[in-house]
Amino acid sequence: MLLIKNVLLPDFDTLTTAPADLLIENGRFAAIAPQLSAQCETLDAHGMLALPGMADIHTHMVQSLTKGPLDDMNITQWLQKMLAAQWSLTADEWYYGVLLGCLQSLRYGVTAVNEMTYFPHIDAVVQAYQDAGLRVTFGIGATDIAENDQIKVTSVDECLRQAEYLYDRWHGKGLLRTAAVPQGRPACTPELMVALKQFARERGLVYHTHLAEGKAETERVRQWTGRGEAEELAHLGVLDENTILAHSIWLSDSEIDLLAQTKAVVAHCPSTNMKLSDGAPRIAQMLNAGVRVGFGCDGEASSANRDLLREARHGSYLQKVLTLDPTVLPAGQCYRMLTETGMAALGYRDLGKIAVGYQADFSLVRTDDLSTVNHRRILTNLLYAGSGSQVASVFVRGRRVVRNGRFTEHDVGRVLEQCERILAKLEARM
Repeated sequence: MLLIKNVLLPDFDTLTTAPADLLIENGRFAAIAPQLSAQCETLDAHGMLALPGMADIHTHMVQSLTKGPLDDMNITQWLQKMLAAQWSLTADEWYYGVLLGCLQSLRYGVTAVNEMTYFPHIDAVVQAYQDAGLRVTFGIGATDIAENDQIKVTSVDECLRQAEYLYDRWHGKGLLRTAAVPQGRPACTPELMVALKQFARERGLVYHTHLAEGKAETERVRQWTGRGEAEELAHLGVLDENTILAHSIWLSDSEIDLLAQTKAVVAHCPSTNMKLSDGAPRIAQMLNAGVRVGFGCDGEASSANRDLLREARHGSYLQKVLTLDPTVLPAGQCYRMLTETGMAALGYRDLGKIAVGYQADFSLVRTDDLSTVNHRRILTNLLYAGSGSQVASVFVRGRRVVRNGRFTEHDVGRVLEQCERILAKLEARM
């Protein structure tokens, strides 16, 4: 058992906080009250905000190694160079790239991620997930159409074999879940999109894909099919409440309504969309239509970012500019998207809230930072002026994995040393 005293508990509806004590037992919140007592380990969290664990619902972890060298490129050049660098990585390099990304996510209070990865060196990738100690939903980014000469094409049968391999070996093991993950309709035949959806439905898995990220790619799908990308996915029957759609930029009004009707989830990745000049998805309109939306940091090769709080700030500001309406995507809605919505999208029914019976995934956030002065406005100031670097401690299933900004089970200096060694070789190759 662990008793946390004097924490500030958030209310995302009123954007206020109230002092409370939290009792954690067997990895869950056992009691929450203004004052609790118990004969167990006790932590005084006076002045700390308790924030539910956040979910990053679209990411590519290994791209932590390609943050920087690919800056300020157009999407075509960026994609070719990113893939060429990625395919050159050894198993050891994959391990450290993924571990680096996972540790950054944890450091910023993210306790669950939805990862699109690749089959080469998959054992090293999964070892990095396990060593990092956060929840990971993951699948192989499957493709059977070559969009450029760096794309590795895989047959439908082989894509299914790889998905089955992941499912049999790792699904439900510890903090891991597997998913069915076609890259997206521009890179996948209808046969592959449908086959992986059937695979996911038979096993109750998340189906995770890109949607309408690039204008040219979206137009290509329309030329092939006579339909927009979302219309095409609806036509193929792959949209439902277990479908996560990264980006979702180039959509018509009727396609937004389709996403609402099918209960599919959009993963909003504003930093990538801005940095690569992909365009701005109409998230405010989606939310008004009833579309479920969460946030994703995407890969650092494009977003340069693993601070999901900053991602939410970018997302909120981008919608305010796009609509010329300062009231859209307010702070409370952002927090729910970061926590409850994101966790529900990944299939977790007992995460995303600090509530009795829920699993104890949460962070303790410092409120004594200069950027978050004014304790009557902690939540709005954290989102709009603060950062994930104010996260002091992170708990997964009630176990503290970050204490006072330092990992309890990782020598970060050693990880960074290994990554710098890898990066020197990688930049020379690039």
